[in-house]
Amino acid sequence: MNDKVNKYVNALKGLFTRASDKHEANYQSAEVMAEMSGDNKLFSDVLRRHIEKVGSFNTRHYPVVGIDIDLNEHFGLVANCWIPLPDRATNVSTKAIHHHGDMLLTTATAFGTGYEHWTFETPTVVDADKEIFELKLLEQAPHPRNHVAFVDAYVAHLPLYPPDTTVTYALWSSRFPTTWKDKVKRNEFLQRNKSILKNFAGRLGLTKQLDIKVVEYFDFYPECDGFRGIKEREEFERSNNEDYLSSLFHVVQVTGNEHLATTIRKKLESDEMIENRDLAAAYLRDLETGKQIQGRLSAGHYDVPKANFTKEEILTALAAQGHY
Repeated sequence: MNDKVNKYVNALKGLFTRASDKHEANYQSAEVMAEMSGDNKLFSDVLRRHIEKVGSFNTRHYPVVGIDIDLNEHFGLVANCWIPLPDRATNVSTKAIHHHGDMLLTTATAFGTGYEHWTFETPTVVDADKEIFELKLLEQAPHPRNHVAFVDAYVAHLPLYPPDTTVTYALWSSRFPTTWKDKVKRNEFLQRNKSILKNFAGRLGLTKQLDIKVVEYFDFYPECDGFRGIKEREEFERSNNEDYLSSLFHVVQVTGNEHLATTIRKKLESDEMIENRDLAAAYLRDLETGKQIQGRLSAGHYDVPKANFTKEEILTALAAQGHY
């Protein structure tokens, strides 16, 4: 089988191995990411691999249908499938304005219209007691199909909701050189037990030595007098499996991958434990007959005040700080 995933992952690994540093690796990766965004066969292979993965149909829903492609000591590569709002509004944030600490992000849009993407300089404290921060706008620009964007370490950014289902590839890496610790942290046991080990390491004072992030003010939301920081990251909670299956089958259908019905049927006919086998089988019939399958956003995934605010509110906060 001519699997495109291996081709691109190996190409990226080669760049990261040879590059002088992680910034240079991300810079050189832009050309590969652009090629990936235009290769429909790649996303078909990504979906096929995900469907074949044991347990993939039992996932609980999240605002973005995320599909892991590869994780190694150099980088992580993910496909993010963005489901639009029910009313198709494009002036609402998908989550809080946020940065990713020392992580570097290169992202390419592979399917759909894309979304509006905002980037800000590293937030600075204005009033520590009131948790007010100053954010200066770097760029407010579209992230359309085949476009590649880069977000540097500690640069805050924000995607707004797209008008239609959009798929992006996200390439993540630390800005620091790859070391033996990166290989240790990619160990399967450590990945499964990340939260337990984080708490244990913190108590022993090992956080710095192991480079495990302790989240503090990674997230921000606009207010009338500026931007307020959120000290402890408030992630969206996973909802239910029913909404996830609807969105996953929607992504398969809307991206023109109905031919994966054979792969799905094989999975459903296997002895794998599938929580909602009958529902998945119903979506398979819709896929085979061409009946439209809707993507879903669960309650609590797009109506959270500190995470889902309008671009007009962002502009008001910027203006209050004299930056717009």
